[in-house]
Amino acid sequence: MELSAEDVRDFHEMRDKARIQDLLHREARAIDTRDWDLWYSCFTEDADIDWRENGAIHGKRDEVGPWFIKVCENFPVPAYQHFIANIEIALDGDRARSRELQLIPISLASPGGGRQIAFSGIWFEDEFVRAGKDWKIARRTERLAFRHNFPEAYETPDGY
Repeated sequence: MELSAEDVRDFHEMRDKARIQDLLHREARAIDTRDWDLWYSCFTEDADIDWRENGAIHGKRDEVGPWFIKVCENFPVPAYQHFIANIEIALDGDRARSRELQLIPISLASPGGGRQIAFSGIWFEDEFVRAGKDWKIARRTERLAFRHNFPEAYETPDGY
């Protein structure tokens, strides 16, 4: 059976979407396992990362990375996890966009001592560029959907 041009296009689209989903899961795993080399490799060198809506910072990958690594010292492994859902991907040649929800349970210090589990729901709006056979995140913007069970006076820890 010979494949039509449309079949070939569909295959390439499915392959690219699968590679982008794999990238999103790798980036989340990198955070959860504190594999910072892997985390950096998920982004272009000049990637723009905007986490201000969740009380964090905005900057290029190499500015945000050291700050983020320091912040993550406040959250014990493995009690900080990213679950990715509702992934929507739109392809445009060697560029793509996505919107995905990440549900993030986090172990936080409780005001009365000990720890408590809080939850964030964050929409990520990402832009990607093709990098050889793979893809990299060129721009990421967070949109806070909700927080649950965070201490009343909670603020994102300072990474500096």
